[in-house]
Amino acid sequence: MTIGLLQPNTEFLERRNELDLRFGKVLRAGKSRSVVSLDIYNALNTDALINVNQSFAVWMRPTEILNARLAKVSIRFDF
Repeated sequence: MTIGLLQPNTEFLERRNELDLRFGKVLRAGKSRSVVSLDIYNALNTDALINVNQSFAVWMRPTEILNARLAKVSIRFDF
């Protein structure tokens, strides 16, 4: 039997802020066009909680956190 110790919707995790950035440059040559871009995900590199354990023995132990900083370089070529 499961017994709730807290009323529903009374406990919440901290607010999660994430900043994603994209820098890009359009290059044109004749009728072709290329876009070179750099994407940076989670630029502030926070470790905000996404999910926590709700059982009594391990109350509020993190089970999932925000992914680490990640960078991606991409090139798109249109002709």
